[in-house]
Amino acid sequence: MTTASGSARTPVWLDCDVGHDDALAVILAAHHPSFKLLGISSVSGNAPIERTTANAIRVLQVAGIQDVKVYQGAAKPLVKPVYHATNIHGESGIDGTDLLPEPDFNRYFVKDVNAVNAMREAIMSSAVPIMVVAVGPLTNIALLVSMYPEVISHIKTLSIMGGAIGLGNTTSAAEFNVFCDPEAAQIVLNAGIQHVALVPLEVTHTVLSTEAIIKKIVDEVESPKFAQLISELLHYFGSTYRDVFGAKDGAPLHDPVAVAYLFMPESFSKRRIRVEIDCTTGPSRGRSHCDVWAKTDTDTNCWLATSVDIEKFWDHMIATMVVASKFSPL
Repeated sequence: MTTASGSARTPVWLDCDVGHDDALAVILAAHHPSFKLLGISSVSGNAPIERTTANAIRVLQVAGIQDVKVYQGAAKPLVKPVYHATNIHGESGIDGTDLLPEPDFNRYFVKDVNAVNAMREAIMSSAVPIMVVAVGPLTNIALLVSMYPEVISHIKTLSIMGGAIGLGNTTSAAEFNVFCDPEAAQIVLNAGIQHVALVPLEVTHTVLSTEAIIKKIVDEVESPKFAQLISELLHYFGSTYRDVFGAKDGAPLHDPVAVAYLFMPESFSKRRIRVEIDCTTGPSRGRSHCDVWAKTDTDTNCWLATSVDIEKFWDHMIATMVVASKFSPL
């Protein structure tokens, strides 16, 4: 498939635990003209797997995305007990609006195919290496590269929203996605994928859904109901960040930033380093040890993003919201 300019659209797979920022990651991946979204795999994280699966479907429906299927993935981490972010995303995993539809499982959900098998099929059947973006715990991706190592050479880029250069947002040491399944993150970072990018909190915390940004979205999105949906999601997300973290300028839009890495990598500052995940049972469990000063002799294993062009990101993000609103049933 090609874009209007005739250039080929890059095949992309999205692995996510759909909450508020994941919803916008779905919209960006599905409606950006650079991409052909092959499928979505759900994972336990922001909410239990049944809810993240349903939320993925609800977002596809409301954004008018017709030809993307959802595959249910891991219901729990590889080793540790499950952990959910109800204090941030609410009981449903995407609280704060009544405008999301009931999920149409018959149309969007493939119940007889596990997410890991679906990813393997999509990767191996693609005529060109595909890009994968993981914006939840990395359980599905760890299972994929462990069960089907043949896929590793067929993944062009893996962009991960996860980790932190310094301290985390879930424990004193760990960022949420990595904390939920540190063993999975360690496996993925060391699997040997050609290009792994880690987009940490220090980058995503610079991309804030401020009142000025929300107003710009409402002004530019032509469908009032769709604009209301986005506004309600971002205001709810901002309110929980204010309650939990004391954030006054809106919530950081974590997950779409990792999607943006795939189509505008030149707009990110990054460095090639070694990142190891703490898988011990102590208070540092889940911490991302980023060797920014090259203190170990071990080979590097990922590109660590250190900044992003915020204005350019929002230009792309809002443009895809405008497109989505034209297809939305709202």
